[in-house]
Amino acid sequence: MSILQRRQKLQRLLFMLEHKQMQTAAAAAKHLLCHQSTIEKMLQLLRKEGYLIIYDKILKRYRLEGDEKFQK
Repeated sequence: MSILQRRQKLQRLLFMLEHKQMQTAAAAAKHLLCHQSTIEKMLQLLRKEGYLIIYDKILKRYRLEGDEKFQK
C-alpha cells in the first residue's frame, strides 16, 4: 500500500467515524479492503493526531468523543 493509498484510507476511516458509519474494526476492514489489525493501527494513529476515538459499549461501535448526539 502506497503512502497516498494509506492516507486515503485513513481519511475514509475518519469520515466513517464522523458520520457514524463505523461499527467494528472488522466491518471497517471489510469496507476498506484491508485487515482488522490495519484498522486498529489506523485508529491509534488518529488518536495520536489528537482525535478522541472511543468504543461505545452501549452503542457497540466506535465514535468520536464530543459527539453531542450521544452525550447526556
